[in-house]
Amino acid sequence: MADEIKSSGLSNIIERRVYVDAELRISDGEEGGITGYAAVFNKWSEDLGWFKEKIKQGAFTKTIKENDDVRALINHDPNLIIGRTKNKTLELWEDKKGLGFNVQLPDTSYANDLRTSIERGDITQNSFGFQVVQDEWGKDGNSRTLLEVKLFDVSPVTFPAYPQTSVKLREQFGLDLYEVDQALIRADRGAIIESDKPIFDKIIEIVNRTYKLNEPEPPEGHSEPIIEPVDNATLIRAILASRAIKKYF
Repeated sequence: MADEIKSSGLSNIIERRVYVDAELRISDGEEGGITGYAAVFNKWSEDLGWFKEKIKQGAFTKTIKENDDVRALINHDPNLIIGRTKNKTLELWEDKKGLGFNVQLPDTSYANDLRTSIERGDITQNSFGFQVVQDEWGKDGNSRTLLEVKLFDVSPVTFPAYPQTSVKLREQFGLDLYEVDQALIRADRGAIIESDKPIFDKIIEIVNRTYKLNEPEPPEGHSEPIIEPVDNATLIRAILASRAIKKYF
């Protein structure tokens, strides 16, 4: 279309979204299972920082057909897996409403806790993790339509935000993971701005300091304080940030 710009090719950025209209409930047909929608089509998201977004029907068709190893997690935590398409404990489908799912919950303590929280209404929202394969941006740069995505996981979530990693980074390092990902999304589509550079510099400094990269060994007998390593997702973001700095600054 004349007022829109298409971009294609698998993005480097793993994104997560929560949709208010997506439902989550205990399955009627399977005892102990949960079902709902992780995404809905053709409805604008809330403000994502500098743009809004909607998903076109069909965006998940290819990934459901070709990716036989999507996970269902709690709060996107890979340690809290509750289903998997590979062993058929997670079922995914796409209909006119959106991306539907059904999970046969395992008999684990955290899955039983999740079931209770859903029954009580404490957890009511879902999220999904994805990479963009093809999208369409409005010429104003403030709106995006997802045309095709690669799906990694669906996840009941406590809050419509990033899990523990974001909190840790904010408290320990003064860095907001949401701001990092927004800057990386801009870099991925070539729309980087000057204020992104301090964000990239900061996350690279965190990883270098945490992993003690490019630093000389301390003198013998001199002990350094132990710094808890950052997670792999943060390390990946640092690598992407480093590439963005070299490319755009």
